[in-house]
Amino acid sequence: MKQNDSSKSSRRLSRRRFLGLAAAGLVAGCSPAQQPAAVPTSAPPEPLTPTPAPPATPTPAPPPTPPSPPAATPTSAPAATPATTSLSDVLKFYPDVPSKVVHTHHAGVWSGDQLSPEALREMLDASITKLTGLNDARAAWAALFKPTEKIAIKVNVFGNSIIWTHVPLVNAVVASLQDVGLPAEQIFIYDHLSVFQDAGYQVNKDGPGVRCLEETDFSGKWKVATNMVELSGTLQNCDALINMPVLKSHMISGLTFAMKNHYGSVKFPSLLHHPIDQSIAELNALPPIKERTRLVIGDILEANLQYKGGWPYWEPDWKGDSILMSFDPVAHDTLGMQILERLQTENDAALSSFLRETATAYLKKGAELGVGTDDPQNMQMVEVKLG
Repeated sequence: MKQNDSSKSSRRLSRRRFLGLAAAGLVAGCSPAQQPAAVPTSAPPEPLTPTPAPPATPTPAPPPTPPSPPAATPTSAPAATPATTSLSDVLKFYPDVPSKVVHTHHAGVWSGDQLSPEALREMLDASITKLTGLNDARAAWAALFKPTEKIAIKVNVFGNSIIWTHVPLVNAVVASLQDVGLPAEQIFIYDHLSVFQDAGYQVNKDGPGVRCLEETDFSGKWKVATNMVELSGTLQNCDALINMPVLKSHMISGLTFAMKNHYGSVKFPSLLHHPIDQSIAELNALPPIKERTRLVIGDILEANLQYKGGWPYWEPDWKGDSILMSFDPVAHDTLGMQILERLQTENDAALSSFLRETATAYLKKGAELGVGTDDPQNMQMVEVKLG
């Protein structure tokens, strides 16, 4: 997709309009029921060889109904669809099998400045069927997530930025979980040092419905590189994690995507800036993160190709039409890095060879620690085109 033709000022106007809609209650909140570089000097990694996928024709989900008003009694969940496939049958990646990364595009996902909830559900359905190998999207979600589980969703709504994980995409994921029996109160959307309300989310720490909260509860002591860290209580108290980052450049790590997203799962993320390659890899190898990670969904509906030296350090400077989905965060970010570099080259957004090497280093270390694979020969990339 070509670079967004809008000027920087028009992008900021569009963002202000977005936030104005959020304040007026017109942008979806946490409840799914609401409607809404210069060319690198070093050689890039061997590109992944796409595996052609037949055109996906997922059935669009019905439009969500308006949210219920707050009530003392938690909202009830829809009846679960019996799962005929076990988690162990579908949750497989390297070294058991090549790590699959599904890259799904939808030509109709944007209508002006608004995202289409129907198109987003189609993208998720197509992605999860290709990833799991199951023909039915609902059966795929049911195989991965059980109604008895608590699910944490790690988004990126960092306060030094004005590009965030898009609310309608998170809503579509939450709706998919509820469709297979997850009660709203067992779904927890979280981030640290965040601006949920500015990003259009509806904060809900402990009321009825989907929980959406600024993380303030940290505990435990884990060694990461040269530092001891405390981890998110929301993460530790849940059974499974869905990691939902947004694609951004970074002034220290080169790339911030799924693996770097967990700096929002740490009480003092600034402790992990040096050595950053070792820190990112070891953080993702910690058992509370590695063992709970069930699914990674990368948001490339917009991207930041070039960070700035002052606030906002990150803003959307490119509009896209795709998401990535994988079980393997290293493979996911390896493809994400290739996409970021290509977009930077096409749009004259500089990325130094040093930063590219830093990103490559933490991907390699993550692979060495068993978090996933950074080797294209051990991956399978599937391209899906919709709309």
